[in-house]
Amino acid sequence: MDAITLQRRLRAFALLFDYPGEALQAHADAIEAELAGLGARSGASATAALLQHLRDADLLELQAEYVDVFDRGRSTSLNLFEHVHGDARERGQAMVDLLQQYREAGLELDSRELPDYLPVYLEYCSMLEPQAALDALGEIAPLLVSLAAALERRDSPWVAAAAALCALAGESDWRASARRAAEAARAAQQRSPTPGPREPARDMAPQGQGADWSAAALDAAWAEEPVSFLGACSPQGTAGAVQAVQFHPRAAQARASGA
Repeated sequence: MDAITLQRRLRAFALLFDYPGEALQAHADAIEAELAGLGARSGASATAALLQHLRDADLLELQAEYVDVFDRGRSTSLNLFEHVHGDARERGQAMVDLLQQYREAGLELDSRELPDYLPVYLEYCSMLEPQAALDALGEIAPLLVSLAAALERRDSPWVAAAAALCALAGESDWRASARRAAEAARAAQQRSPTPGPREPARDMAPQGQGADWSAAALDAAWAEEPVSFLGACSPQGTAGAVQAVQFHPRAAQARASGA
């Protein structure tokens, strides 16, 4: 995949996960054309169905749906550090570190969104050289898998975008990866007397095609192991059976061609 194609696809995904407005509906055709080359295995047809939903929906109803999906539950939060640090004080320093990484790449934030907001991170990835962009995307692949699984449980149309982004991040079989993570987390929970955090009951019911999660597996999936983001460790303890998600700071990368 050439630099320009990757850059445009990353920005298309950023728009798909951003709060919907008139601009999104107006440019839905262009986004669909950009993602059409993903191929069947990467969910191009399902992404097209999502875009049709975005085009057809009343804007106010679409915005309410977006808030209900992404702002009412930790498992579907689009803020990456929510999955890593929760409300721990380490989250503040992690934000500072991530902002510095953005500045090194030439990205200055001027919006109200936090730096760990997924669309912002995707915009950052779009500014990097292709391999660096794929590496940066791969660093959040476990979080994207978790997001896709949570969206499928809620039977949300945005699962198509999450699944396609997983494929771009190297997780084409994200359901298998999600099952393995749940099984490993359940095994870790059985060895620990301390229960992990749980999502509201409405987020735990298996929904959507392909969802075969048991209640026990879903509970276990939220007995999260500590993770590291840009070298900042979670305060939850030491690493266990589930491999920690590692995010590594890098030197400033050259912008992709045409950026």
